[in-house]
Amino acid sequence: MHTACHNSSPSADALYTAVTQWRTEFNRDFPDCELYLEDVWNETVSGETHIETILRSRKTLNETPPLVVDIYHNRQDSKGVWHLEAYQTTRMLAFTPTLIIQFLGTEATLSQEELHTLAHFAHAP
Repeated sequence: MHTACHNSSPSADALYTAVTQWRTEFNRDFPDCELYLEDVWNETVSGETHIETILRSRKTLNETPPLVVDIYHNRQDSKGVWHLEAYQTTRMLAFTPTLIIQFLGTEATLSQEELHTLAHFAHAP
């Protein structure tokens, strides 16, 4: 649901695109784990929804802290229903290659091919 707006910088838009592609490829190539999205409404800043990217083991359900966050404005209508509004920015949070490698090393059973692919994913986006 990304829509560029005047508050997003070109680097934020590029990061958003890179993270989206990375998440798709990662989920395809690492079946024991998944990068999933968690929406957080008004908890960090009133009037904002944070869509967090989190790495989770499909086997143990252990997960990392949020790696990346996409920030959107939101609003509540007269009936009390919340609506996602304009995209604002994307920020890296806990994302580090070391965190990804350590998590996969303990939570996933990796083949030789996956170990090779890991080097690519650990440094993206």
